[in-house]
Amino acid sequence: MSARSVSPYERFGGLSPYSDARLREHVYAAHETLTGLAHRYYGDWRLWRTIAERNRLRDVRQIEAGTRLLIPERPLESGRYEST
Repeated sequence: MSARSVSPYERFGGLSPYSDARLREHVYAAHETLTGLAHRYYGDWRLWRTIAERNRLRDVRQIEAGTRLLIPERPLESGRYEST
């Protein structure tokens, strides 16, 4: 049997191809924080809640190393024009 690629849609289930079209996957390391990930992926540390809510994290201070986190696309800001 040959190995095949498994998409985040299959692995995590319950994802919508429309809202999660640009979803990324990140393996959490012991030295990382959600604010650091938000800064890396969005350029704004204050958007850490976007990652926490998407992954349904109960306690953001207790994320184990090796946990696979889904990183959604940066949310658009109200009143700000952004082109793609």
